[in-house]
Amino acid sequence: MGVSSIIVLAKKNPSFWRACLFRDIELVIDGNCLFHFLYKYLNIDTIGNFSEYGEKLEIFFIWLINRRITPYLVSNGAYAIDDKKIQRAKSNAQHRIYNPEEHTPILAKITLIYILDKLGIQYIKCDFEAARDIQRLANDLKCPVLSRDSDFFIFDVHFGYKPFDSLPLSSIFESTDDHLFEIKVYVIENLWKKFPYLRSNMALLATALGNDYLSKNSKVLQKALHSDNFRLPRCKTEVSDLFEIPCEPGEPFFITIRKVLYWICRCKDAERGKRQLLYFCNGDREDEKMVTRSIKAYTELDGYMSYDLFGLLKEKRSRSFSRFMFPSHIPTWIIDSHRRGTIPGFVLNTLIHKRIILLSQVEGTHEISSHECSLSIRKVIYALMLGTEQCVTEHDRQKTSLFEFQRSGVICITGVLSDLYIPNMSRELKIKILSAALCCPVPSNSMCGSLDQARIFLMITTFWARVADPPINANFLKSVLICYILFSAQGKEFCGFRIDIRNDDFLYKRNSHTDGRKGANGKGLEILYSKHLHSDVMLKDLYSAVTQFAGRYIKTNREYIPNIIYTFAQFQSCILYTTYLNQLLNNPLENVNPAFVFNGKFLHDMYYTLRETNEDIIGHYLASEKCRFEWFNKMLQFVQENVYICDSE
Repeated sequence: MGVSSIIVLAKKNPSFWRACLFRDIELVIDGNCLFHFLYKYLNIDTIGNFSEYGEKLEIFFIWLINRRITPYLVSNGAYAIDDKKIQRAKSNAQHRIYNPEEHTPILAKITLIYILDKLGIQYIKCDFEAARDIQRLANDLKCPVLSRDSDFFIFDVHFGYKPFDSLPLSSIFESTDDHLFEIKVYVIENLWKKFPYLRSNMALLATALGNDYLSKNSKVLQKALHSDNFRLPRCKTEVSDLFEIPCEPGEPFFITIRKVLYWICRCKDAERGKRQLLYFCNGDREDEKMVTRSIKAYTELDGYMSYDLFGLLKEKRSRSFSRFMFPSHIPTWIIDSHRRGTIPGFVLNTLIHKRIILLSQVEGTHEISSHECSLSIRKVIYALMLGTEQCVTEHDRQKTSLFEFQRSGVICITGVLSDLYIPNMSRELKIKILSAALCCPVPSNSMCGSLDQARIFLMITTFWARVADPPINANFLKSVLICYILFSAQGKEFCGFRIDIRNDDFLYKRNSHTDGRKGANGKGLEILYSKHLHSDVMLKDLYSAVTQFAGRYIKTNREYIPNIIYTFAQFQSCILYTTYLNQLLNNPLENVNPAFVFNGKFLHDMYYTLRETNEDIIGHYLASEKCRFEWFNKMLQFVQENVYICDSE
């Protein structure tokens, strides 16, 4: 992301950084970087453990609040109007198909937004790419930027740039912060003090080092770096002091930076440098376009900024609504809702580009993508946005490749599209659209307990039970329902509920028809007795019992039965696109919190335990919690009344 090579230059020069106490300030946070970086840093299971992720996000933001820091989250919007990065987006999607375990699961962003709403943290979205808007907003607020996008080493952020890895993250999440940390902030003025010729040539630096527009491995830059223009002098005194921290002799990475800086210092102006780089394109128009686009992106700032983010945050209304680069057919209410973060970028990409890239999940080796199960929900979104005549191109996984599929909108509620203006729709009609899209009635108040979001949770679960392929059985359904009851319980009650259970707490017996080996395909262990299966055990003990049982046999994602992974990946897809549809309809029903609904490890362990045992383990652990046991049975009955569920595989 950004100009990755400049990170070396910044880290090798401590004088570019300034120590600060990092408190009593405002802070602009790059939202896209945050949710990806923290999920990876925390090493959370990529099958989707949103309860742990939500908990850690809350810890992070409370740490900021306790330091009297006011955070503002800013995220990317739709793909750029000119599709200038679409090839990169498709390449990233293909890489995700090959290596899904390396990527953030699809419900992470929704989890982040739920935590922001819970803590009252302001969150806004840019129209398109966010980096330049983040820079301008930070300068308007007179505060630093927190990100991991190396573009911020290039941009003139007046009050400094803090990479995420400059924070004391281990102390934050281990709650050992003593408030006395000195945190380093990168100050671009310090870079310019050392290299004054860069002040007016940062675009040349970003282009010659390679970036998102022009790869550092491109043939253009490779030709340039091996040309006489970039050749270092025999007397290296002119470039020997570039790094305050010594580098190993002959390291090619550092030689490249030396070459680029030496070349820029000899360029009379940026235009001459641009002409030299264009020369190395050898007349290739596509390469020339990439070079020009790269320099433009780091020079013509106004073309890469959207609306007045500062005005929106401070609720300062301008005289006229800024549409920026949006086509005239995009409704104003869609633009405003998008900027306020209440509808997903999915909606704008549908309206502007009629193109959607669906992100692959950890879902095993099935031929068809897990997103196929939620297609009918997306078709309703397409109908509401474009009607039923126009097609949307979906890029989705098939086997191990990214394929294009043409989809058209479908909606079964008559008369909706004849005079469509969603903000003026009645709540009853919006709920009717949701109910029809999910082929499920809205559950009654008595069915939902104390949580309004239980309505849409049950509707999603019923829809998933109807469309999942292979079909789900009762154990899948019970796993999802008990997961929701467990993780939707009040946080304090279950804080630190991972109780260790000794190996002798359970007595096991092999079923007579199986051998003693680990059996993923046969009926393995049967729980006959447990010290915890008494009337005083509680729901929180179920988590420990299940993870302890499954942990004996399942060590990694790769050991889960493929159909289990694929089936629960379909459940995630149903949650995601139902949430998008509900958001587009201005949330007539409360959305589910992924932290309540999807803890991947628990779901897989719970299903495995139910499958391998003959005991009513849920009944045992809910025996002393009558209300929750009744709620579980009510939800189970609701789904089974609306869709057929087989009892066994």
